[in-house]
Amino acid sequence: MLLKELLYVLICTSISSAWGALPVTVYYEALCSDSVQFITKQLYPNYRFFKDHLDIEFVPYGKAMHTFNATSGKYKFSCQHGREECLGNQLHACALKQIKDKDTKINFITCVMSAENPSGRYFIEECSKKYNIDFIKLITCGVSDEGSKLLASNGDKTWNLEPNLYYVPTVVFNNSIQINQEDQRNSLSNFKMTMCKKILVESERPEVCNEIGLLERMRSFFSFR
Repeated sequence: MLLKELLYVLICTSISSAWGALPVTVYYEALCSDSVQFITKQLYPNYRFFKDHLDIEFVPYGKAMHTFNATSGKYKFSCQHGREECLGNQLHACALKQIKDKDTKINFITCVMSAENPSGRYFIEECSKKYNIDFIKLITCGVSDEGSKLLASNGDKTWNLEPNLYYVPTVVFNNSIQINQEDQRNSLSNFKMTMCKKILVESERPEVCNEIGLLERMRSFFSFR
């Protein structure tokens, strides 16, 4: 049984690399400095190399909690960096629902996460204008039950991870609910290298992967000498 499961994982991974974009889910928080670091210094700079190989899903929630009051019909949220982060996560969720184009999605999230305050209404509005996102629609969602439901859904998805999320951001491949610790470490330290290893079909790898391979061979050669 274990052998069959292993073969299934290998086949699925090969298919995702050979025949379509590789799903990458980024679990993050609006006011998390490590989330800012990963998105602006790892994910976004390397997106241009792998855009044809990536299907990125952003899940703003992180180390938060939520409860539902059946009497009021309202959700209550508690976020790691306070109420402002909860609002920011909710506004991000509303923006992501509205955005369909994957280039616009990563450009907007990077724009906001690069701002002085990624939860701030002013900065979110400025990034919305920059990428032609309907800010009135976004803010209406963000302060309504619609936004709360979106954030709660992100929370359910986050809490469904195994083991429970303990580091933000967390990066997961192939829509898995399992956090692969090796993938996690490698993605945060060198997303470019991680993606090159994930694309199993050599002919499909971007040129940047060949450059990395050459550099690694050169390092090994001089280290040996």
